[in-house]
Amino acid sequence: MIARRRQRWAFLGLGSNIGDRLDSLQRAVDRLHATAGISVVDVSSVYETEPVGGPEQEAFLNMAVRVATRRGPWRLLRGCRAVERELGRVRDGVRWGPRTIDVDILLYEQRIVALPGLEIPHPRLAERPFALVPLIELAPGVTLPDGRTLTQALTQLAPVQGVTMTGQQVVQPRPKN
Repeated sequence: MIARRRQRWAFLGLGSNIGDRLDSLQRAVDRLHATAGISVVDVSSVYETEPVGGPEQEAFLNMAVRVATRRGPWRLLRGCRAVERELGRVRDGVRWGPRTIDVDILLYEQRIVALPGLEIPHPRLAERPFALVPLIELAPGVTLPDGRTLTQALTQLAPVQGVTMTGQQVVQPRPKN
């Protein structure tokens, strides 16, 4: 008998600022959902955000998704990186540079993971309104390891600027059978 992994939840942050940004977000959501062991169960609104750090570049579209997964954190990260590659993401060594798509693990249940190449919660989550605002839309009461809720973390960054709801929406995939 093969033991099946228990289904867990995670939140991913998605962003794009090259090409058709909304199409890139939609394609990323669709590809994530089509990946074995990952089901997209909720999507946030889409926000236009100013770039943070890095070279001068165009504004981003950002959003968050809640996924149900049977993958552990490392395998989930590999799935996210595979989706980025499929959608043309090139990791050229420019930190915080422009990208067709970025898929980050923001939270994986209430786990803390601190390994080379993988930190959960995302190490700069509490400093980034462009990640917190859409995440709060999906999970306002979730707490960070320091005990603050996501909403409290965002309040401490006030005033929040450069994060605007676009009115555009990514379509949530149909549930898997």
